Amino acid sequence: MTISFPNDFGCRWSVLVRDIDTGEELLSHTPDRVLSTASIGKVFLLHRLLREVDEGTRSLDEVVARRPSEKIGGSGIWQLLQQPTLSLYDLGALIGAVSDNFATNTLARVVGLDAVTEHTRALGYKRSRLNDIIRWPIPPGMAPRLSEGNASELVDFVARVQRGDDLSAASADVLRGWFGAGMDLSMVGSVFDLDGPDHNTFDNGVWFWNKTGTVSTVRADIGVVMSPTRRIAFAVLAQWDRGEDARGPVLETMAEIGLLIGDALGWVDPRPKRRELHASAPLAAPVAAPSLERIRAAAADARLRDARYLVIDAASGEELLARKPDEPTPTASVMKTVTGTAALHVLGPEHRIPTRVLTGREPGEIVLVGGGDVTLSRVPSGQPTFYPHPAHLDELAAAVRERIGEVTRVVLDDRLFAGAEWHASWDVEGRSPEGYIPFISALQVDGDRDDPVLDDSPRTDDPVARVAKHFSALLGGPEVRRARADEEFPGEELARVESAPVEQLVREILRSSDNALSEALGKLVAIARGGDASFASVHRELTAVAAELGLDVATANIVDGSGLSDENRVTPRTIAALLRRGHRGDGAAGLMAERLMRTGSTMAANRFVGANRVVGDAVAAKTGFINSVHSLAGVVRTVGGRELVFAVFGCDLERPVEPATRQAVDDFVTRLHLDGDALR
Repeated sequence: MTISFPNDFGCRWSVLVRDIDTGEELLSHTPDRVLSTASIGKVFLLHRLLREVDEGTRSLDEVVARRPSEKIGGSGIWQLLQQPTLSLYDLGALIGAVSDNFATNTLARVVGLDAVTEHTRALGYKRSRLNDIIRWPIPPGMAPRLSEGNASELVDFVARVQRGDDLSAASADVLRGWFGAGMDLSMVGSVFDLDGPDHNTFDNGVWFWNKTGTVSTVRADIGVVMSPTRRIAFAVLAQWDRGEDARGPVLETMAEIGLLIGDALGWVDPRPKRRELHASAPLAAPVAAPSLERIRAAAADARLRDARYLVIDAASGEELLARKPDEPTPTASVMKTVTGTAALHVLGPEHRIPTRVLTGREPGEIVLVGGGDVTLSRVPSGQPTFYPHPAHLDELAAAVRERIGEVTRVVLDDRLFAGAEWHASWDVEGRSPEGYIPFISALQVDGDRDDPVLDDSPRTDDPVARVAKHFSALLGGPEVRRARADEEFPGEELARVESAPVEQLVREILRSSDNALSEALGKLVAIARGGDASFASVHRELTAVAAELGLDVATANIVDGSGLSDENRVTPRTIAALLRRGHRGDGAAGLMAERLMRTGSTMAANRFVGANRVVGDAVAAKTGFINSVHSLAGVVRTVGGRELVFAVFGCDLERPVEPATRQAVDDFVTRLHLDGDALR
């Protein structure tokens, strides 16, 4: 049977189904892609425990007491029991059967997360791991994913568990027994109609053991299905965008994979209606053979001007199609993929940008300290602004009035970005009338827009003055002045508001391509790394972060954080390498890539129109435009399900590019979708 993997709601898959004894791959779909796996990583904790039992340093009869700090809601039943102590065997059984979070945290304390990490690496797994204990909410600086992994490594792991390769026969049997008691049969195992509490044996023609992982954006299932004559290992991982819900199509697809495994085992479906429907399912309609010539024609389109591009296989990294891939090129807003990744890496996805109010030197004097949050809004709380989920000035004012009553003077401290508010290469018309970038002051509201709801709206020559006007009005009209360069304000903090988390801010710069927010994030990255807010520091620190992430930036010239400057230069190869890392789920790059806009839903309505609508939701990418380039970089899924990373720059350093160049870029990527399976 043919499995179609839905991509609605930004859903990504990593899937592998393999015969344990012959090595035959029955199904494979981006098996090397790294995704969040929720509770799947607990398997490495259990495996490490049993290795210590085999080494004689641990006994499963050892009794341990739980601690209140280890209690966590979600999956599990120990939180509901009065019994405060359990044996290590019982902890393992609870984790295997119901993925018990309380038991997991207690066992992780006993075994040690570092020991689990070292053990997982010693098994040979570089991409799959348990990152942390279960915490909620997740504190700043802690791993945003409980665990992560890919289907290739996890299939290898469950196959080794079934064969008993790395443990004694007794310990391997214990581990399989814990997994065989697994109560969650909602995914791949849903088709076999097994008895949840008792299926650690042949039942209904199969023997099934598994471990699942579930959070609001993840469904993951790994395990083994056996008939009396055949053993099949599987790992099916699905992750989708935060705020979306893909459970329905994901669980349907997982059930289809269960049916595929059943077919391979010669299993007879006990449900007659489903069996009849499955047997009579029509074959997929034939599609036109992919054409390399059509791709080459689109790549040679004269409207692309001095085209620079690179297309690589997302799974293998193999270069498939290229023109000037190592030519340093103006990036336009594709630069925001670099800035967003750097912000996630350096600041952390949960970091929030503060705006604070301190006591001044005199009674009634307060100091409003800008922390670089350009999304701070003058709009009353609860009313819409351009930025989603901003902090509000009126919240600060209300908190100040509650603390000290009358305010006689407001000192505005915007010095965090002082002297670096504007780059000389930016077009001044961008402030007004075109309104696509303001001065990048550390203290401003609504990106200094005249209209706080519109994207492109005229900006002023003094963003701080706009803050002064609105904040003073909220406080009854006290005197207002700017902080002097040498002043210090060690006063008590009276109030603070904070921006949305960095992960949401990165989503916003990828969604709206907001230049002010991108520049602010770039400056905050530079400051967090010990630099200042100058463009020289932004250049130095963003380049250094990119190098630390393994990107080749030897010829790069990163001038700003937004890509607005025509002086920016980055090669298509560097951008493609970043996006491939993101596609594979590597750290901050993976978090950035999860937030790329997708055709058919979140990408700008003027992209992939007309005949190019055929791509559906197959493209996730970042767009870019300045006078010298129309750029697009991301991942495209081919008709055959292959995934290609691309970085395309329709470039002209002599004369401005036109909308026809943008159309040619979209045409080229559409052709990758339709004919990309011909690239070898």
